[in-house]
Parts: sequence; structure tokens; C-alpha cells
Amino acid sequence: MPSLEVLKGKRHICQFYADKAEARAAKATEDRDFELADLLGSLSSIIREDIQVLDDEIADEEYEEDN
Repeated sequence: MPSLEVLKGKRHICQFYADKAEARAAKATEDRDFELADLLGSLSSIIREDIQVLDDEIADEEYEEDN
């Protein structure tokens, strides 16, 4: 299993790209490009699922370090 620092780094990168996708989706909505907004929203959802998996792995790793 990757180290806690590696997991947190991956989570940080995923969070960065999820935020970027959401911001761009909002801009696309303003520009009335609804297809692009929908695609970016879907991308953000996929990344958010990966973040949840990483959060679970981080919690497991932190628990193992404490015991």
C-alpha cells in the first residue's frame, strides 16, 4: 500500500482537478455551452469518486499507524 504522504498527494491532485472541472463547467454554463458543462460535470463526479476512495485509503492508513 502506498505511504500516507503519497495518498494525500494523490488526493490533493484529484481535488485540484475536480475544482478546475467544476469551475470550467460553471463557465461553460454561463456561456450556454450545456454539452461541455455536462461533460465537465461528469468528469468532476468521476474524480470525486476517486477522492472518496483515496479518503478511505487514507483513513485506513492512519488507523494502521495508530495501532
